[in-house]
Amino acid sequence: MLKKDGHTHTKWSHHGSNQSLEEYIERAIALGFDEYTVSEHAPLPLDFLKNSIGPIDDSAMHWEELNDYQAEVTRLKKKYAAKINIKQGFEIDYIADYEPQIRAFLRDNSDWIDEIVLSVHFMKNRAGQLYGIDYSPELLAEGFKLELANPQELFQRYYATLAQSVEFITGLPQNINIRIGHMTLIRKYQKYFDLPDFDHKIYSTIRDILEMLHNRHYQLDFNAAGISKPYNGEPYPSLDIAKAAHEMGITLVYGSDAHQVQDVGQHFDIIQQAMQSFDKIVHDEQA
Repeated sequence: MLKKDGHTHTKWSHHGSNQSLEEYIERAIALGFDEYTVSEHAPLPLDFLKNSIGPIDDSAMHWEELNDYQAEVTRLKKKYAAKINIKQGFEIDYIADYEPQIRAFLRDNSDWIDEIVLSVHFMKNRAGQLYGIDYSPELLAEGFKLELANPQELFQRYYATLAQSVEFITGLPQNINIRIGHMTLIRKYQKYFDLPDFDHKIYSTIRDILEMLHNRHYQLDFNAAGISKPYNGEPYPSLDIAKAAHEMGITLVYGSDAHQVQDVGQHFDIIQQAMQSFDKIVHDEQA
């Protein structure tokens, strides 16, 4: 079985450590990983940066850093080729109303990209304003005060946006591997806000999105970062959703979402154990 970390970051995220990418790679090799995707947050659309609400400068790579990032990933991919297979990529933010700029970035960089992690970190509130959903509990409360009074509406907005992102990304060159990032990120602060479970309508929407992924042969990020988050405590997605995806034949890919070297491979054993239990359940049901 291929041991892969499919969601990682670098100093260019501006919300992690300033450690070198080479240190991340050497940590992955020491932990026995066969494959490692470097998926830094791509630069955000310039118009979005001008119009954004809340902290934004430390949310992603800056445009003037793009060439340095690509050069360093390419250099290390060659340097460590005999020890680990490094995949070149980005974490792409889907942002409603900025699709043309995002598509232009993907088109301009398609020859360099091996993989992308497609994520929703920003969504519109009831007033149509775009707010970040995972920066802090305070910013979520500021942007989504009305929705938090009815959490199922908050969930509905998130999954409607996620579905839009899946539709949007269709049409990339077939050589680019597409993986949907941390698809329960909206629950990052679930303990802080005492969020309820998804209702049956939300679970139905999630299943529809999983069908979209299956039909398009997209992968799903099985993201371990949420396990350590103080107001979350579970992976993204949660085990029940991950199990449903697995049963549908969607490829789940472990992601540490490391923003510092020591987080490479974090909670890999928990994710691996979950995957093995999914396989056992499937085999038992087929027996």
